[in-house]
Amino acid sequence: MTTFWLAVLSLIVIALLIVWRIFSSSKDTLGAENLNIRQETNVTLYHEHLALLEHDLAEGSIEQESYIQLKAELDKTLLQDANSSQPREVAPTTRSWIWPACIAFSIVSLSLYSYMKLGAYQVLNAPTAINENDEHGQLTPEQMLAFRLQQLQSEVKDNPTNSQAWFSLGQTYISVGEFDNAIEAFDRVMSQQGEHAELLGPKAQAMYYKNNQRINADIQAVIDKALGLDSLDASTNILLGMDSFSNRDFAKAVQYWEVVLNSDRPGISMQALAGAVEEAKNQLRLSGEVAPTESVSKALDPNLPHLTVQVSLASSVQEKLMASDDKTVFIYAIAADGPRMPLAAVKLKASDLPLTIVLDDSQAMTPQMRLSSVDKVHIYAVVSMQGSVGIKPGDFKAEMLNIDAMEQSPITMVISEQVQQETL
Repeated sequence: MTTFWLAVLSLIVIALLIVWRIFSSSKDTLGAENLNIRQETNVTLYHEHLALLEHDLAEGSIEQESYIQLKAELDKTLLQDANSSQPREVAPTTRSWIWPACIAFSIVSLSLYSYMKLGAYQVLNAPTAINENDEHGQLTPEQMLAFRLQQLQSEVKDNPTNSQAWFSLGQTYISVGEFDNAIEAFDRVMSQQGEHAELLGPKAQAMYYKNNQRINADIQAVIDKALGLDSLDASTNILLGMDSFSNRDFAKAVQYWEVVLNSDRPGISMQALAGAVEEAKNQLRLSGEVAPTESVSKALDPNLPHLTVQVSLASSVQEKLMASDDKTVFIYAIAADGPRMPLAAVKLKASDLPLTIVLDDSQAMTPQMRLSSVDKVHIYAVVSMQGSVGIKPGDFKAEMLNIDAMEQSPITMVISEQVQQETL
C-alpha cells in the first residue's frame, strides 16, 4: 500500500512541475531567442541578395554603377533591420501566482476526489475486509457460529422486518442452545408471514430440545398443526424420527425419515439423513425384526389405502449383483390411469432384501398425488444399476399391474426380469 501512495504522489508532483514550469519561464529569455533568430535570418538574406548582384555584374547584366548603387541600398537595409532588432527596455511587471496555484489545487483535488469515489479507496483503507475470509478460515466451528450469530443479531436490529434473517437467527439459536430465543425468533417470523409448516416445524424442534427431548402436549399441538398444513414437512418428520429413535422405536424412525428422503425437499442433508435411516435399520436387524414397517402399519388408518408389499430378489439376480456394489432399490406405486408421478415410494438397498414394506399416503411426493386419490395402481420394484429413478436398460425389475388401492392382502414381488430396452 505504501508503494501505491508513493507512486500516486510522484505522478502528482510531475504534473505540478509541468504546470509551474510553464508559468515560471522568463519572457525575456523567449524574446532573446526570437531576436537572435530574426538577426540570423536578415544576415542570411543579405548574403543571398549580395551573391545575386555579384553574379549579375559578372554576367554583364548590370553596370558597375548600378551594382554599387544596389549594394549600397542592400547595406542600408541590413543596417536598418539591425537597428530595429535591438532590444527595447520594458518596464518590469509583477507576476501573479493565482492561476498556477489554482491549477495545482485543481489537479490535486480532482485526482483525490476521483479516486475516492471511483477507485478502490475503501478497500485499501480497510485491510481487514480484504483478509476477512482468511481470518474466518482460521476460526473454529464454535467461533464461526458465534460470529454468524452476531451478524444475524446485528442484521435484525438494523432491519426488524427481515423475516429471512429472523428465521436464520432462530436456526442459529438452536445450534447454540438458546432455545427460548429460537422460539421467539420463529414466532417473530410467523407474526410477519403467517403460520406455515416450514416455520412450525423448526419451532417444534426448539421446544423439543428445550423440554429435554421429550414431546409434551404443547409440542404435540405445534407438530399436529404443522402436519395439518403439510404432512411432508421435513423439520417436523425429522423431529418425529429423532424422538422415535431416542425411544428405540426404530421402525417409526425409519418411516418418518424416509418420508423426508422420498419427498426430495431442498435444504436437507440427504446424506446425513440416509445415514440415520441406515443406523435405524441396523438397530432393527440387531433386535431381530425383519419387517420394520409391519409394526408401523398397525398404527395406520384402516380406512385409507396401505399396500403391504413383500419384495425379494430372484437367485439369478442375487448372483449378478454379488460382484457389484450395493445397488439402490426403488419400490413405488403409480396411478393405473394418469400421470406417472409416484403416489408412494420407498428407497432402500439391495442388501435390505427380502423385506416387507407398506406403501401409504405418508410417502406421497405431493399432497395432491396420494395413494388415496386413485382406485387402481401399478406397483414397481426396481434395482437401479445407475442409482437414479426410473426404469432404464440394464435395471432389474418386478411389476404388479392394476392393483386395487384398498387391497388388504400382502403383495409378493420377486425381482427377476432385466430391462432390455427403454420402458415408457
